[in-house]
Amino acid sequence: MTGPSTPETTSRRGLIAGLVVGLPVMAFGTRGAFTEAARVHPAELGRWIVGAAVVNDLLLLPAVLLLGRAARRLVPPHLWPAARTGLVASGVLALVSWPLVRGYGRSPDNPSLLPRDYASGLAAALVAVWLAVAAWLAIDHRRRRCGPIASAGGAQPTPTRSTTKTSVSSGPITPPAPREP
Repeated sequence: MTGPSTPETTSRRGLIAGLVVGLPVMAFGTRGAFTEAARVHPAELGRWIVGAAVVNDLLLLPAVLLLGRAARRLVPPHLWPAARTGLVASGVLALVSWPLVRGYGRSPDNPSLLPRDYASGLAAALVAVWLAVAAWLAIDHRRRRCGPIASAGGAQPTPTRSTTKTSVSSGPITPPAPREP
Protein backbone atom coordinates (compact mmCIF):
# COMPACT_ATOMS: atom_id res chain seq x y z
CA MET A 1 0.00 0.00 0.00
CA THR A 2 1.41 3.36 -0.93
CA GLY A 3 0.99 6.42 1.24
CA PRO A 4 1.04 10.06 0.22
CA SER A 5 4.87 10.28 0.40
CA THR A 6 5.62 6.81 -0.99
CA PRO A 7 6.03 6.74 -4.77
CA GLU A 8 4.03 4.15 -6.68
CA THR A 9 6.33 1.44 -8.06
CA THR A 10 3.98 -0.16 -10.57
CA SER A 11 1.90 1.33 -13.32
CA ARG A 12 -1.85 0.85 -13.30
CA ARG A 13 -1.85 1.61 -17.02
CA GLY A 14 0.46 -1.36 -17.64
CA LEU A 15 -1.80 -3.64 -15.64
CA ILE A 16 -4.89 -2.43 -17.46
CA ALA A 17 -3.20 -2.77 -20.88
CA GLY A 18 -2.06 -6.28 -19.98
CA LEU A 19 -5.55 -7.27 -18.91
CA VAL A 20 -7.19 -5.69 -21.96
CA VAL A 21 -4.87 -7.58 -24.31
CA GLY A 22 -4.20 -10.70 -22.25
CA LEU A 23 -7.65 -11.71 -21.11
CA PRO A 24 -9.14 -11.98 -24.62
CA VAL A 25 -6.09 -13.94 -25.79
CA MET A 26 -6.41 -16.35 -22.85
CA ALA A 27 -10.15 -16.65 -23.39
CA PHE A 28 -9.59 -17.42 -27.07
CA GLY A 29 -7.01 -20.09 -26.21
CA THR A 30 -9.17 -21.64 -23.51
CA ARG A 31 -12.20 -21.69 -25.82
CA GLY A 32 -10.10 -23.32 -28.56
CA ALA A 33 -8.80 -25.95 -26.13
CA PHE A 34 -12.35 -27.03 -25.28
CA THR A 35 -14.00 -26.66 -28.70
CA GLU A 36 -11.19 -28.67 -30.29
CA ALA A 37 -10.93 -31.07 -27.36
CA ALA A 38 -10.57 -34.14 -29.59
CA ARG A 39 -7.37 -32.74 -31.10
CA VAL A 40 -6.05 -30.68 -28.19
CA HIS A 41 -6.69 -32.99 -25.20
CA PRO A 42 -7.39 -30.30 -22.56
CA ALA A 43 -6.41 -32.48 -19.59
CA GLU A 44 -3.01 -33.17 -21.13
CA LEU A 45 -2.59 -29.48 -21.97
CA GLY A 46 -3.46 -28.55 -18.38
CA ARG A 47 -0.92 -31.03 -17.00
CA TRP A 48 1.72 -29.62 -19.34
CA ILE A 49 1.02 -26.01 -18.29
CA VAL A 50 1.06 -26.83 -14.57
CA GLY A 51 4.11 -29.07 -14.98
CA ALA A 52 6.00 -26.33 -16.84
CA ALA A 53 5.23 -23.85 -14.05
CA VAL A 54 6.33 -26.32 -11.36
CA VAL A 55 9.54 -27.24 -13.19
CA ASN A 56 10.31 -23.55 -13.74
CA ASP A 57 9.66 -22.51 -10.15
CA LEU A 58 11.09 -25.50 -8.29
CA LEU A 59 14.00 -26.59 -10.52
CA LEU A 60 15.01 -24.07 -13.15
CA LEU A 61 14.81 -20.84 -11.15
CA PRO A 62 16.80 -22.12 -8.12
CA ALA A 63 19.44 -23.64 -10.42
CA VAL A 64 19.83 -20.35 -12.32
CA LEU A 65 20.07 -18.38 -9.08
CA LEU A 66 22.72 -20.72 -7.65
CA LEU A 67 24.75 -20.69 -10.87
CA GLY A 68 24.50 -16.90 -11.08
CA ARG A 69 25.62 -16.49 -7.48
CA ALA A 70 28.57 -18.84 -7.99
CA ALA A 71 29.57 -17.07 -11.21
CA ARG A 72 29.30 -13.67 -9.52
CA ARG A 73 31.72 -14.79 -6.82
CA LEU A 74 34.20 -16.22 -9.32
CA VAL A 75 34.21 -13.45 -11.92
CA PRO A 76 36.04 -10.18 -11.17
CA PRO A 77 33.75 -7.13 -10.96
CA HIS A 78 35.02 -5.44 -14.14
CA LEU A 79 34.36 -8.63 -16.15
CA TRP A 80 30.92 -9.28 -14.68
CA PRO A 81 28.75 -7.35 -17.19
CA ALA A 82 30.20 -9.25 -20.16
CA ALA A 83 30.12 -12.60 -18.35
CA ARG A 84 26.54 -12.06 -17.20
CA THR A 85 25.47 -11.21 -20.75
CA GLY A 86 27.16 -14.35 -22.10
CA LEU A 87 25.60 -16.53 -19.42
CA VAL A 88 22.09 -15.17 -20.02
CA ALA A 89 22.40 -15.56 -23.81
CA SER A 90 23.78 -19.09 -23.39
CA GLY A 91 20.97 -20.06 -21.04
CA VAL A 92 18.27 -18.74 -23.37
CA LEU A 93 19.83 -20.52 -26.36
CA ALA A 94 20.07 -23.78 -24.42
CA LEU A 95 16.47 -23.60 -23.22
CA VAL A 96 15.03 -22.72 -26.62
CA SER A 97 17.03 -25.38 -28.45
CA TRP A 98 16.56 -28.17 -25.87
CA PRO A 99 13.50 -29.77 -27.55
CA LEU A 100 15.24 -29.67 -30.94
CA VAL A 101 18.50 -31.12 -29.62
CA ARG A 102 16.56 -33.89 -27.85
CA GLY A 103 14.59 -34.59 -31.04
CA TYR A 104 11.10 -34.19 -29.56
CA GLY A 105 8.69 -34.48 -32.47
CA ARG A 106 11.06 -36.36 -34.76
CA SER A 107 9.31 -39.09 -36.73
CA PRO A 108 10.93 -41.95 -38.68
CA ASP A 109 7.96 -41.81 -41.08
CA ASN A 110 8.69 -38.18 -41.98
CA PRO A 111 12.42 -37.41 -42.29
CA SER A 112 11.67 -33.75 -43.05
CA LEU A 113 10.64 -33.18 -39.42
CA LEU A 114 13.67 -31.90 -37.53
CA PRO A 115 16.09 -32.62 -40.39
CA ARG A 116 19.18 -30.86 -39.00
CA ASP A 117 21.88 -31.59 -36.47
CA TYR A 118 20.58 -29.20 -33.81
CA ALA A 119 23.29 -30.04 -31.27
CA SER A 120 25.94 -28.73 -33.69
CA GLY A 121 23.82 -25.64 -34.32
CA LEU A 122 23.57 -24.99 -30.59
CA ALA A 123 27.32 -25.46 -30.19
CA ALA A 124 28.00 -23.00 -33.04
CA ALA A 125 25.63 -20.44 -31.51
CA LEU A 126 27.29 -20.79 -28.10
CA VAL A 127 30.73 -20.36 -29.67
CA ALA A 128 29.48 -17.19 -31.40
CA VAL A 129 28.11 -15.83 -28.10
CA TRP A 130 31.37 -16.41 -26.25
CA LEU A 131 33.47 -15.02 -29.11
CA ALA A 132 31.36 -11.86 -28.87
CA VAL A 133 31.94 -11.79 -25.11
CA ALA A 134 35.69 -12.22 -25.68
CA ALA A 135 35.68 -9.34 -28.19
CA TRP A 136 33.78 -7.19 -25.70
CA LEU A 137 36.36 -7.98 -23.02
CA ALA A 138 39.28 -7.31 -25.38
CA ILE A 139 37.88 -3.91 -26.34
CA ASP A 140 37.17 -3.10 -22.70
CA HIS A 141 40.69 -4.16 -21.71
CA ARG A 142 42.22 -1.97 -24.40
CA ARG A 143 40.11 1.00 -23.33
CA ARG A 144 41.17 0.55 -19.72
CA ARG A 145 44.85 0.21 -20.66
CA CYS A 146 45.21 2.72 -23.47
CA GLY A 147 42.36 5.15 -23.05
CA PRO A 148 39.90 5.86 -25.86
CA ILE A 149 40.57 4.10 -29.16
CA ALA A 150 42.05 6.49 -31.74
CA SER A 151 40.40 6.92 -35.12
CA ALA A 152 41.66 5.07 -38.20
CA GLY A 153 43.62 8.09 -39.51
CA GLY A 154 45.82 8.13 -36.45
CA ALA A 155 44.29 11.37 -35.19
CA GLN A 156 44.17 11.89 -31.49
CA PRO A 157 40.80 11.98 -29.82
CA THR A 158 39.38 15.47 -29.47
CA PRO A 159 39.84 16.87 -25.99
CA THR A 160 36.84 17.71 -23.91
CA ARG A 161 35.84 21.33 -23.71
CA SER A 162 37.15 23.22 -20.77
CA THR A 163 35.17 25.86 -18.94
CA THR A 164 38.24 28.05 -18.42
CA LYS A 165 39.70 30.24 -21.15
CA THR A 166 43.34 29.64 -21.96
CA SER A 167 45.62 31.08 -24.58
CA VAL A 168 48.88 29.84 -25.96
CA SER A 169 51.73 32.32 -26.28
CA SER A 170 55.47 32.18 -26.38
CA GLY A 171 55.96 35.02 -23.92
CA PRO A 172 55.44 35.33 -20.20
CA ILE A 173 52.00 34.84 -18.77
CA THR A 174 50.27 38.13 -18.11
CA PRO A 175 46.98 38.60 -16.35
CA PRO A 176 44.07 39.79 -18.47
CA ALA A 177 43.45 43.50 -18.64
CA PRO A 178 40.77 44.81 -16.31
CA ARG A 179 37.40 45.46 -17.83
CA GLU A 180 36.08 48.95 -18.05
CA PRO A 181 32.69 49.59 -16.50
